[in-house]
Amino acid sequence: MQSAMLAPMVTTASLHSIRLFYAAYFAAMGLILPFFPIYLAERGLDVVMIGVMTGLLAVAKIVSPPWVGYLADRRTSGHSRRFIVGASLLAALFALGMNYVADIWWLATVVLLFGVLWAAILPLTDGLSVSVSEAALADYGRLRVWGSIGFVLASLAGGAWLVGGNMGQFPWWILGLMLILALAARGFPSQHLVSDTHESADVKFGRPFIILLMVSFLMQVSHGAYYGFYSLYLVEIGYQGWQIGAFWVLGVVAEIVLMWGWSRPLQQMAPAWILSFALFLTAIRWLGIGSTEIWYGLALWQLLHAASFAAFHLSAIAWVKRLAPVNRHATAQGWYSASGFGLGSTVGIMGCGVIVASGGYSQAFYLCAAVAVVGMLLAWKLPRQV
Repeated sequence: MQSAMLAPMVTTASLHSIRLFYAAYFAAMGLILPFFPIYLAERGLDVVMIGVMTGLLAVAKIVSPPWVGYLADRRTSGHSRRFIVGASLLAALFALGMNYVADIWWLATVVLLFGVLWAAILPLTDGLSVSVSEAALADYGRLRVWGSIGFVLASLAGGAWLVGGNMGQFPWWILGLMLILALAARGFPSQHLVSDTHESADVKFGRPFIILLMVSFLMQVSHGAYYGFYSLYLVEIGYQGWQIGAFWVLGVVAEIVLMWGWSRPLQQMAPAWILSFALFLTAIRWLGIGSTEIWYGLALWQLLHAASFAAFHLSAIAWVKRLAPVNRHATAQGWYSASGFGLGSTVGIMGCGVIVASGGYSQAFYLCAAVAVVGMLLAWKLPRQV
């Protein structure tokens, strides 16, 4: 059966557009993760409703990417680019709307709609970036690394400015970043078909692809204690605010170094080897964090963020495309995002909340290490040769 593949038409300016998109997208994440709950608290919401609102953003990550990917596979690349622009503009509108709705149900609706739009655009951009990388026109890791840089800068800026009386400006910051996303997407590379035939729409995802989704799910479940409770754990064992921030930044710096220097070799290796080893190091990391209170020990384990996130993601996102039918790449990226960053993160954080309440922070990290070991064993069923 013959197939049609999309080849990106890349210019230097279009690559800068992708870099700008990643920087703005993850800058928004660097504001939303630490400061959205504080913004809601200053608006008078109690802990339960703050949990509901942040949970809606998690639900959006589960539901939105697969459907948007499914629709994108049935449109041209120009439609995808226009969708990202339009979705970013609407997300900007809903972000601003958070400041102007008082009713709790209307606020929940606005938050959910913002989350759906925000979650939908990243997998489409990742799919384009992987295509650019596989065509040897740029390196995915060196494109995506700008997101890590944006995350760090926004987190530091938000902590310096928003906290301490300026939290009402939070939606305006998010609005500005959404507008930057729309501007960046307008400059994305266009794509063209390299043949005039295409695969049947009935082609199904194969067993290796399903295993890859399961492995991604388990990896993100294993991050539940880290993303949900790492800062609280550090507070409990005696660390202060600036020290906690330094530990988080150290992990992101390790991620940046690996993405910049080893992206292409990692993407060219068989997934069984890379993903299994990344999960092994992830298990070691959670065991270390759960049993260490000394600062240099915690700093050492933070360096393994280069494995638990960066190396895993670089390999997985490349193999998502390679293991998916050629006419279902956007759908595949959507399922990868939903299964891992959506469902996996939600299950992990909620499950670890129960474990923390009953057994403490260390027990949650130990459980996450066990989940990573299960993922490591499953990853070994993936292809072992390129």
